[in-house]
Amino acid sequence: MSAEPVTIKKYANRRLYHPGRGSYLTFEDLGGMVEKEEEFVVYDAKTGDDITPVVLKQIIIERARHG
Repeated sequence: MSAEPVTIKKYANRRLYHPGRGSYLTFEDLGGMVEKEEEFVVYDAKTGDDITPVVLKQIIIERARHG
């Protein structure tokens, strides 16, 4: 049985919060999690909507911009 994915909250100010660590993350941090094959889901902190696909697209865009 696999572990539950890590829950990340995204706030309106574009900040990503990892409640388990009690710290903020960057898109680069999440990109590192993808590379390590760590499972995570991202929820809009205000609405509770699952916005993981949008955030994954943003990670791709950020990486394309910065090499």
